[in-house]
Order: sequence, then C-alpha cells, then structure tokens
Amino acid sequence: MDDVLKENKRVTDRENILEMRVKRVEADNKMLIKKMEADNKMLIKKIEDDQTEIDFLKVRVAELEEDKARHDEQNQIF
Repeated sequence: MDDVLKENKRVTDRENILEMRVKRVEADNKMLIKKMEADNKMLIKKIEDDQTEIDFLKVRVAELEEDKARHDEQNQIF
C-alpha cells in the first residue's frame, strides 16, 4: 500500500511540474504574440511612410521630366 501512495505522490508531483511548465510556455507565447503584434504595427507604419515618400518622389520625378521636356523643346528652338 505504501508503494501505491508513493507512486501516486510521484505522479501528482510530476503533473504539477508539467502544469507549471505549460503555464510558463503559455505566458511566454502571450508575450511573444504581443511583441510580434507591436512589431507588425511598427512595420505597417514604416511601409505606409515609405509608400508616402515613394508617392512624393514619383510626383517629383514627373515634375522634373516635364521640366526636362520643356528645356529640350527650348533647346531645339534655338
């Protein structure tokens, strides 16, 4: 009977250890998810900022091309 009680205690202790590990892994996973979500938001913001800059640069390139075309026309006239 003593052996059964000892084995039961050992199994219970092992279950408790495993439950603590599971809780720790779950907590770690929650932290990682929050970090990834924050990183994601930051990257999305950076992408939006970069896209805005690209749009401005496209407009500037178009303006410069128009200026060049005007200068080329004037050069041909003279």
